Amino acid sequence: MGKIMYVRDPVHGSIKLSKLQEELLKTVEVQRLSFIHQLGTTFQCYPGAHGMRLAHAVGVSHLAGVIARHIADQGLASPSPDAGEMMMLVQATGMLHDIGHTPWSHTLEPLYAEMYGVDHMGLVADLVTGRKVMNIQGSGRIPEILRTWGVDPCKVADLVQNRYAGPAYIQQMIFGEVDADMLDYLQRDFHFTGVAYGHIEADRIISTMTVRDNRLVFQLKGLDAVRDFLLARFHMYSSVYLHRKTRIVDQMLLAATRRSVLELEEIPDFHFMTDDQLLSNLLTQSADPWVREMAWRVKFRQGLFTQVFSIGALARSDRHAGFIAGILSETPRGTATALARRISSESGVDQRYIIVDLPVEAVKISEERFQKLDIRFVGTGAGLESIESVDPAFSRYLGEMKPNQSLITVCCAPEYRERVASSCEKLFRDSVMPLFTGEDQEFSPSR
Repeated sequence: MGKIMYVRDPVHGSIKLSKLQEELLKTVEVQRLSFIHQLGTTFQCYPGAHGMRLAHAVGVSHLAGVIARHIADQGLASPSPDAGEMMMLVQATGMLHDIGHTPWSHTLEPLYAEMYGVDHMGLVADLVTGRKVMNIQGSGRIPEILRTWGVDPCKVADLVQNRYAGPAYIQQMIFGEVDADMLDYLQRDFHFTGVAYGHIEADRIISTMTVRDNRLVFQLKGLDAVRDFLLARFHMYSSVYLHRKTRIVDQMLLAATRRSVLELEEIPDFHFMTDDQLLSNLLTQSADPWVREMAWRVKFRQGLFTQVFSIGALARSDRHAGFIAGILSETPRGTATALARRISSESGVDQRYIIVDLPVEAVKISEERFQKLDIRFVGTGAGLESIESVDPAFSRYLGEMKPNQSLITVCCAPEYRERVASSCEKLFRDSVMPLFTGEDQEFSPSR
């Protein structure tokens, strides 16, 4: 059997690795995640948020294995899977599901999608099947390792892309309503940011999982733990993932990288770099002084852009809907660029020092997950019940909550704050103020 490898994890404690997990952990592609921040630039707001994606990959692999073992022990799946085969498949997928992340995690993913038309999951699928190889010495061994252990790389790729043709409950272990990925990253991100808005009982949640009608569902006794999980997820989006300063820093880094990668074509295959490789390249190697300046601002937290104007998105009415439809007549990025151009023209400030952000557009996928809770429970009868029927009041409450409160925000370099704020008030006041009157008022010059 050889020596057994254990990993000491700050969230899950001592994790025993299988030989497959150990071999995958030692690959170049997985080790690269040791230098990719799990939370991107969030440490600018939460100084402790320096956890790396490799620990998350190990955690997801571990939890996926725990769920698979629990389901196999129940013997309720039909047809009954081979426990060992299922275990290795989900453990491998958990370990590999993030190897396609761009530097700075989700911060630069819009640029990758803009260039290649797919998100990082598409790159993961190409890497695990061997269709693509990283331009890093020693990469490319993953397909061989998987096949050696009897794991089909194509099945791993399908699970990562949420298109697995096998039993639905296996897909749900990796990407589902309550899955190994979220169970790990929520606990891990709570730990490293230090926030205390919710508590997740992962053991309790997993212990109440079962299989009915070929899907992963929960026993009713797990309702409280599932509710805590859903609330914790919302609070993390609201207070951490969509934090105002994080959004600003993300947009600054994205703008500088887009200029260097797309317009100047200075960094081929930027998506295979690590965080500091990319940032240092922008800081010292770019031919554009503006790119170097932006990288300096981000890296050393000097002169970070500041919010000077916002329009809220909490209230819902026909008037709001009409306004939103008019302003988002283009793509979100096209709308933001057009608005930044108008503000630049009005204020006389270089457009490169103005950022218009549309947070509501950025979280549409997340909001959909909040409102469509396809979570089922084994009811008192023979059938399954949705969480809406089991707890309608909680479901309505969660569906009405908003993870972000801004429709539009305008940010700029701090030295231009007054000029940009005044220009925003002039440009937006006449068209916006009639919509937000009385209790609906959400217009907010950020003086």
